[in-house]
Amino acid sequence: MNNSEPSAVSLPLSQRAQRLSAPGTSSMRSKANALKEAGINVVNFAAGELSFDACPVMKAAATDALATARNRYTPPIGLPQLRHALAQQVTQRCGVNYAADEIAVTAGAKQALYNAAMVLLNPGDEVIVAVPYWETFPTQIQLAGGVPVYVDTAADDYRLTCAAVQKALTPRTRMIVINTPNNPTGTVYQREELLGIARLAFAHRLWVVFDECYRKLVRAPHEHHNIVSLFAPLKHQTVLVDSFSKSHAVTGWRVGYACAPAPVIAAMHNLQGHTTSNPSSLSQYAALGSLMADAPHFTRQVNAFLDQQLLAACTCLGHVDGIRCAPPEGAFYLFIDVSRKLGGRYLGSVIRDVDHLADLLLTEAHIAVVPGSGCGDGNSIRISYAVEREALIEGLTRFARFMSEIVTH
Repeated sequence: MNNSEPSAVSLPLSQRAQRLSAPGTSSMRSKANALKEAGINVVNFAAGELSFDACPVMKAAATDALATARNRYTPPIGLPQLRHALAQQVTQRCGVNYAADEIAVTAGAKQALYNAAMVLLNPGDEVIVAVPYWETFPTQIQLAGGVPVYVDTAADDYRLTCAAVQKALTPRTRMIVINTPNNPTGTVYQREELLGIARLAFAHRLWVVFDECYRKLVRAPHEHHNIVSLFAPLKHQTVLVDSFSKSHAVTGWRVGYACAPAPVIAAMHNLQGHTTSNPSSLSQYAALGSLMADAPHFTRQVNAFLDQQLLAACTCLGHVDGIRCAPPEGAFYLFIDVSRKLGGRYLGSVIRDVDHLADLLLTEAHIAVVPGSGCGDGNSIRISYAVEREALIEGLTRFARFMSEIVTH
């Protein structure tokens, strides 16, 4: 008689899980952190966050909430008073009326975008996505059963145009995703572009997901334009997505929101009630505090810092041959075309592709960048210039030195 234990069986993951991969930003962060733990001085250009401490108004509101034990469950899509305050603020800045039942508070903008995909898309629905894109956009669309339809924007200064959208339309088109100021390129969509797309979406009865998480971070003389503000009839077909993470330096606090027609918000309520439930109560009270007191001084301070950082970055990169950048008009990214360096040799080794280049920059130059392959652009890398000034100069000096050592034909 055999009394041995049966062998363990390895059961497969779902097909959905097998298609998922980690975001390139988090993968590069992990690699950079591993080198740091080994004692290597790595400059991390991969993180999409400010080097600032959190907005003081939000810190004070969070501290007050903690001191007064406001740490219980809230409604799944946020505190009623926060939703009301957000509705007032969006109404004021857009010039179009929003009510509290048209607002959902979420665990960061990423959850707002996921909710939108899940409640608006059916299997097979097509969604127009500009390339390069923030890599979460197509993944969430696919998780919802949708089909991303990619539109290359490199020839149009990295902006989606009305003509390009028109060309990409099919009978299955259900949605357009617009992100301005843009991650990863840093471009800001111009008024005429947005107005044309708005009218086209309205005429074809398409949903528009309008991600404006970097709206407060724009380099002069450029301006951010809200698509609903430009064309009010589109409100009933639009999901506005915003966040406190970038502008208030609270990326880890996970508080964002969606503005959409009341039936869409009601569906998001049901979905969020079965997934995460409410965002952090402390983060919600912090967000409410910033809306009640506002913090224009903090935003001005951040933008003044980013203006100087961009100037320093462009000065450093001006000495690097064989690269060019997308127009750096907003957010805090430089999207650098390195295609002329791909296929070149570094210390005798051929640089196979942009992922190989990113790995070499990390292991040899000790700087972490985001390869554009994860954004649909295999010719570019993304760096954040929101790091501390000393790190910016040091990192870009290393980058320039490394790129000068690549032998091209």
